[in-house]
Amino acid sequence: LRFSLRNPAIFKQQLRALLRAAHGNPQAKVMFPMVASLDEFQAARNLAETCRRELEQEGVPNRMPELGVMIELPSAVMMADELAAAADFLSIGSNDLIQYLLAVDRTNDNMAAWFAPHHPAVIRALNFIVKAAEKHGKFISLCGNLGADPRMMPFLLGIGLRNFSLDPMEIPAVQRRVEQIDLGQAKEQAQKMLKLGRIEEVDGFLKLINKG
Repeated sequence: LRFSLRNPAIFKQQLRALLRAAHGNPQAKVMFPMVASLDEFQAARNLAETCRRELEQEGVPNRMPELGVMIELPSAVMMADELAAAADFLSIGSNDLIQYLLAVDRTNDNMAAWFAPHHPAVIRALNFIVKAAEKHGKFISLCGNLGADPRMMPFLLGIGLRNFSLDPMEIPAVQRRVEQIDLGQAKEQAQKMLKLGRIEEVDGFLKLINKG
């Protein structure tokens, strides 16, 4: 998004195309990636509105689609409440979020051991984001490898996530895992997990609730 905002001529071309494509397509949505601040999202929304007015003046059919935010930076996590209020929807980019929260390059094999989706900071950040979306009545989804992690699925459902973006090949296994989970129990387990302060404690708790 930062590159796009620094290069408005290129960004406007993309936005104009998206607004035109959204005409007659009610399901079309636009999500801005790597949003670091409310200011950046507002700037992107304002530019989209400028494009909409220009297209209308030119007589070109268009429609303003819902505009959302991908939450994947620590700064966006801390601004989740404000972003949820301003955006039409949110999505959690779990791969990058974990990477940036823990300062771990997930593509570096030497760092793989520190890429911990069950880190207390990660699970608390996820809960914080979901609660912000719920507070403002906004749709929220999760994408990335975390959504296909069978150990973490009870926690994800327990904090309120219901929509996941997955590789098509992963969907059957995830569906089977979801069918095995008692939602009431998952909510209680999630609250217990959020109180744990050590990675080792969370890991042990996950082994306990996923045994068998």
